[in-house]
Amino acid sequence: MTRLKKQRRMANKIVLDKTPKKQERLADPDSYESRKQRAMAKKKKHQSVEQKRINAKATKSAIERDTEAGRRGERQGGRLAEKIRNLNAQKRDEDQTNSDDSAE
Repeated sequence: MTRLKKQRRMANKIVLDKTPKKQERLADPDSYESRKQRAMAKKKKHQSVEQKRINAKATKSAIERDTEAGRRGERQGGRLAEKIRNLNAQKRDEDQTNSDDSAE
């Protein structure tokens, strides 16, 4: 035996002879249409790519950032940077000596 589907009863239904017009619904602050319209107006609007580019703050160069940080514009870094520079210099020297030896 199949189950009978629950049916909506007409007892709870409100019958309006004349439905309110859209302007009347918008005038009522609690109606769905007016709430929807307010939400649409408050919704965040995304900027276009061009507008973002115009409003973007100019980025500073690395030297300007260093001078503001109090490094007097010197781009030296710390001990690790010094180690890396020394290793790179050694590699360059070895490459030069190897290229000189192979050329002879």
